[in-house]
Amino acid sequence: MIYIFSSNASALKRALAPEKKEPWAELVPQIPKGQVFQPEDQAYLDISAMPPAEIKKAVNLLKKSSAFWGIIDPKGEAEDPASFFFEGAGDYIGPALVKKGLNKKRFAAAFSCALKQKSPGGDENKAVDVAEGAGKKKGQKLPSGKFEGWKSIRAGTTGQFFFLFVSLSGKTNLRSLVGEAAFATLKNRLRDVLQQGLAEAEALLWMETEGNCLFLVPPIAAKGRAAIEAALKMILNSRLISMEKLDLSIPVEFTFALHFGQTLFQAPGKTGAIVSETVNYIFHLGAKRAETGRLTISEDVPEEAIPDGLRDFFGKAGVFEGIPIRQSKRFVYE
Repeated sequence: MIYIFSSNASALKRALAPEKKEPWAELVPQIPKGQVFQPEDQAYLDISAMPPAEIKKAVNLLKKSSAFWGIIDPKGEAEDPASFFFEGAGDYIGPALVKKGLNKKRFAAAFSCALKQKSPGGDENKAVDVAEGAGKKKGQKLPSGKFEGWKSIRAGTTGQFFFLFVSLSGKTNLRSLVGEAAFATLKNRLRDVLQQGLAEAEALLWMETEGNCLFLVPPIAAKGRAAIEAALKMILNSRLISMEKLDLSIPVEFTFALHFGQTLFQAPGKTGAIVSETVNYIFHLGAKRAETGRLTISEDVPEEAIPDGLRDFFGKAGVFEGIPIRQSKRFVYE
C-alpha cells in the first residue's frame, strides 16, 4: 500500500494521476497514532506548510517504521532536501515532479531501487561471497599526485571523493546533559577537533547536521590512508579528547564510516539541492550500520587507500544495502 500523509490532500490529489479511475494511493491527513506499516508499504510525507517541529516528529515516526518512506515537497519549502536522506528517506519528490504529475509507476520505481540495494538472500555471509569485489572498482587505481586544493574544484561538476561520516555519542544525551548554550560550544570544539585531526587528509567539512558531520576527502590514495589513520587515532583517544578537548565530564565515543563514490560538488553551505545516491548511502551506513567505537569501511573504498599495516585490523561485517562492508576491531580500554 502507498500511503501519502498530507494535510493538503485536496491540492495534492490533483497531482496524482488516477489509473482506470481507481485510487492507487491512500491519502491520509496525518500519521495515525499507533500506525503499523508492513515491509512492503510505502509511506510519503507531504511537508507543505508543516512547522519544522511537526516535520521532525513525523520523520521520527517514519524512521522507526518498517516501511520505505519518502518526502513530497510540492512548494520546494525544504532548505536542504538531502537532509531527509540523512535521516533514512528513500525518495524525495520536489515541486517540478509534482507539477508534472505523479503516477503509480514513479512510486514503484523508487521502491524497486530500494529493494535492489538490500542484501541478496538475507544471508549476510553468503551475500559477502556473492558480492565480493562488486563494490570495488576493478582495475581502478587512485592517483598518487598532489591535491590542488578544494578551490580548484568547480562548483556544479561531478567528481569522485572519499566520504567520511562522523558522529559523537555518549551514554547520556549530550544536549540535555550540558544544556543548549553549552551544546553549541561543544559542537564548535568538536568541529575543531575533527578538522585538526583530519588536516593531513585535507578533509573538507562538507555537510553538518545536529549530530553528524560529513567530510569529503580528496580521491588520492595517500589522503584516504591519512583519513583512516586519523579516524582510528580519534577512536583510540576518544576518552582523552572528551576531557581535554571537549571539556566533558563523561566519556564519549566516535562513530566513523568511510565510503568512496561520486557526487555533484558544491561548496559547504550550498549543498541543499544535492540529491546523491552516494551521499544517501554514506549517511545510511553511518547512521544505521556503523558501530560506536569502530571505523566501518564500504568495499567501494579501493584497497590501496587502506594502510598496509592496518588491513588485517579490518574484518568482514556482512553487506549493507548491497555493498560488502568491513569494520575495524574494537579497542579495549582498561
